[in-house]
Amino acid sequence: MPERLVHRQSEATAVAPALPDFRPAAERATDDIAPSRATVQVTCGALTEEVAVAGMTVGDVRTLLAAPFSIAPRATALVNGQPVAARHQLATGESLEFVRPSGEKGASWNPKSASSATA
Repeated sequence: MPERLVHRQSEATAVAPALPDFRPAAERATDDIAPSRATVQVTCGALTEEVAVAGMTVGDVRTLLAAPFSIAPRATALVNGQPVAARHQLATGESLEFVRPSGEKGASWNPKSASSATA
């Protein structure tokens, strides 16, 4: 009799309906990557995730995560704080960051030239 009870419990858990996946798109995007791969910390803007992309090139990661991480096409890739080419192969434990190019607003201001102009 206890065997029958155990059998019924396993049947009940086997037919439980699947719940919808409400995780952010960035987390779902990496589900199809082999779980045996080691991770790299990937950052773009305020979003930072540990992603199983070690062994892939920076260009491949940019393509894979462009939409979920909102990576700008002209964003510079930095590995461990240093600029790298798209062909750079990522190693386990590295940190990959995509940084948007930024510019200065207006002309640079020099206090010496400003004081001479008003004098």
